[in-house]
Formats: sequence, C-alpha cells, structure tokens
Amino acid sequence: MIKKTIALSMALLFPVLASAYTPQKEALLVGVAKYQNGDTLPGIELDINRMKRLLESRGFHVRVLFNQQATLANVKNSLNSYRNLSSNDSFFFYVSLHGTQIEDLNGDEADGLDEAYVLYDVNHHISNEDGLLIDDHIDNMLADIPAKKVMVADSCHSGTMYKSFSRNAKTKSVKIASNFKFINKDLVIGGIKKPKNLVVLGSSSDSQKSIATSSGSLFTDAFYDAWQSNPNISFKKMQRATKAHIKDMCDTNRDLIAHTPTLYTTNRSFLNESMNDFLQVNIHINAKKHLVEEYLDGLMAQNQVGKLGLDSKGFYNKGEHINFSINTLGKQGHLYILTSKESENEISVLYPNPYHQNPNEQWRGQFLFPSASKPFAFKATNNTKGLERTVVYTILSQTIIPELEVSRVGYNKFQSIFKDFNGQSNLKNAFKDILIKRKKNQISIAKKVFSVGI
Repeated sequence: MIKKTIALSMALLFPVLASAYTPQKEALLVGVAKYQNGDTLPGIELDINRMKRLLESRGFHVRVLFNQQATLANVKNSLNSYRNLSSNDSFFFYVSLHGTQIEDLNGDEADGLDEAYVLYDVNHHISNEDGLLIDDHIDNMLADIPAKKVMVADSCHSGTMYKSFSRNAKTKSVKIASNFKFINKDLVIGGIKKPKNLVVLGSSSDSQKSIATSSGSLFTDAFYDAWQSNPNISFKKMQRATKAHIKDMCDTNRDLIAHTPTLYTTNRSFLNESMNDFLQVNIHINAKKHLVEEYLDGLMAQNQVGKLGLDSKGFYNKGEHINFSINTLGKQGHLYILTSKESENEISVLYPNPYHQNPNEQWRGQFLFPSASKPFAFKATNNTKGLERTVVYTILSQTIIPELEVSRVGYNKFQSIFKDFNGQSNLKNAFKDILIKRKKNQISIAKKVFSVGI
C-alpha cells in the first residue's frame, strides 16, 4: 500500500498578518563579459546566473544588467531607483567585471588612487572617465538607500570598493591610458556621504588582481559555494572561507597568484552576524492591532515562562515543505504549535491535529516536526504580491491544556479554536486566561518568524 503524504497549504496553516508592512528584498546584479571596445572576460555570464539563482532562493527580487545593459547611466539609474527602500528592507549589490584605478582628486585615498568599475560603455583606451563607476559615486548612491545593504564586488582593486580553473584564465584588471584626463572634474571632486548599515565583500585588495575563468570567476565561485552550503555563515567566516578557497585553487596552478578577499562593515557588530540574519527583512506590526502577539512576546521577554528551542529557515520558497527543529531544553510535557491569524481575530492550532499525533503525549529532547516518517507535511504557499510574514509559537506544558486539544478530535482541518471574539482585546484576554491558570514553571514558549516568497 502506498503511503500518502498529506500536504496542507500555508494559506491555511500560516496566515499572513494582513495589516503588517510587506518588506522588500531587492538585488541588483551587474556583469560585463564583452565590452563595446572589444575587450572580453570569460565566465561572467556563469557568475551572474549562479548569483541570480542563489539570491532568488533567499527571497530576493533580482534585477540583472548584463553586457550592453550594463552602461554607466543604467547602473546609476538602477542604484538610484532603490532610494525608496526603507530601513526594514534589504538590498544586495553584486558586480562581476573589470576594475581599474584612477587619480584621486578629492584626497580621500591614502594611495592617491580611486578605484573604479569598468562598465560596458568605457571608451577604447580608457582615456577619460566615460563608463567608469568610481568608488566615491558608489558611496554616495548607497548612502541614499536606507535599507540594510550587502555589496559583493568581484573585480580587480576591489578592496575599498564597496573560480575550478580552466586554461582560459584572465585577470579582471585593465590599465587606463597614459594620457588619461577627466572630462568633468566637478563630477569627481566633492563631498562623500558615508553609507550606513553596509557590509562590503571585495574579491581582492586595492593592489591585487582578481581572476576570471571560463568556468566562472574564482571569488564568485568561492562565495557561492560557501553561502549555498551554509546559509547562516557569518561575514567574517565568509571572508575566511573565500580566502581559503582561492588559495587552494591557486596552489594547483602556479601561473596564477592568489588574491585576498576583503571585508568592510560600517558597524563592527556585523562581522559575526549571520548573512541570512543580516539580510532578513524586518516587519513591524502595530501592537494595538496585534495584542495577542504582543502579550505572548511580553511573557517571554519578562521571563514569565520557560524557554524552548525553536528553529526553522528564515525564508521559504513557494511549494517548499516546512519543518521546525524543536528542543525542549531538558523539559518534558505536552506540545502545542500555534499560529495567529489576527486580522480575523483568530488563533489556529497546528498541533495536535488528526494527521500528526504522538500516542505517548509527552515530548522531550530535540526533534524535527513534522518528522519524515509521518504522512503529513506543511507546504508553503503565497497568494500575496510580496513576502508573507509567518508567526509560529510552540508551547510545552506539564499539564494538558484542554482549550488547545479541540483539533485532536473535533477538527479535520486547522481551523481556529478562537473565532467568535469581538476584537483583539477579548481574544488576548481569552488566551491570557488559558495560560494564567498554570504556574510559571509549567509553561515554556518559543516563537519563530519567517517569510514565504512569491
């Protein structure tokens, strides 16, 4: 007999809080494999495609400017279009192309040289600033984007700019003409605004040359592998991982000199922060409209209840199955998993339910819910135009909570057990009555917030 898995949709299981702010995760990818002046770089299209897939899997809406699209005007216009992002949003800026150095006219560089990205429309001999995106300009544009920002620069001389090898390997550096002159110095000289909430990973120091190959740029290859295998890698560990990867690859080819990735942050606390956590969007809800969540969060913040371990990915793609890792932290008790649908004055019970029951009733230790052996799964869906915010609470109680047991026998779907209350205040008070009957050491609660992409 074939065992069927019952997949229940996120629309029912994890309803979105309709009045909450819908966050944005935006990414801009810029790559040039073939320049209008005839110069070429191998593997850049592979870089762009890999990063696009990776960022989309992390919930980003991705815009790509490749080859003839990657002109100086288009890149500037695109960067400026993200000014409307808020501090609750995230922005990821990635470039894979040539880099160069030009004279520093405003005295902000210790070595007297500004770094610049070489875009598609650079002139034949790089005799002026046409087609060059200068680091000072990048600083000013990023400073106008309020969102949390990560910039990943795979180009030569990328140290202060905020691949397996094949025989076709080329450094991503070009020299400017010996008679280089600025057409418009006013565009280069002037004050520089410093961005906030920014992390920059560069493929090489100012004096080094990054490497592109027909199978992809070495730094991008290292970055992709590290983030793909460990979504929660910190920025500091990412720098170490990419450095080790590049060294290992260059050790196998003595004709190539390893370049050292650089890391810059506007706040030192970002160094050890998980990349996923840093880029996770923040959604602020109106506490007056979401009193149940406010109440439960208050219990946890004031240590009025015990603690549990509850973990899940911070983001799910539409159609993925959702699992929670639960740790009772040495305690034992009856397990309840809830989600709130406060826009409709409801709280829904996800567990216990008719499809997933523990006959022993007592849960203890660390386990995955739902387990792979159960004919039951949570399936992520999204019917909104943006990300859906999902709030889940787990409760472990030493005694049975009868009010939360209804779905075990009474419902064959995850319908609300509280749907007849007029307003959030009444709903919060009803839930408060359930928990206040039990002593502090009898109840433990954990919360998890994540998003589902479109």
